[in-house]
Amino acid sequence: MKNSHGFSWPETILSLSITFLISTTILPVVNSMIVQLEDKKRDYHSSLVMYEIAKLYTAENIPTGAMQVDGVIYSYDINDEKICIDYEGMREEQRKCVPIIK
Repeated sequence: MKNSHGFSWPETILSLSITFLISTTILPVVNSMIVQLEDKKRDYHSSLVMYEIAKLYTAENIPTGAMQVDGVIYSYDINDEKICIDYEGMREEQRKCVPIIK
C-alpha cells in the first residue's frame, strides 16, 4: 500500500485554477452589489435630510444650506414650488426634488 503525502502537482494546479476562476467571477458581482447598496443608503439619507430640512424651513425659514451625513454632503435649496437636494452618488451626482404641497 502506497502512502500519500499531500497533493500532486497537477491536483494543486487544478484546485488553484478552479479557485481563481470562482473568485474572478464572484468579485465583480460583489462589487456591483456594494455600489448599489451604497446608492440606496445615500438615497435614504437624502430622504431623511429632506425631512429635517422641511422642519427647519418651517421653523426658521432658511431656503438654502447643506447637511452632512456619514461623510456625504447634502446641499439643498427650497423655492415656492419644490425642495431639491444635491448629493454625490457612487457613480454620479444625484438630484432629488419633491414638490411642496400647501
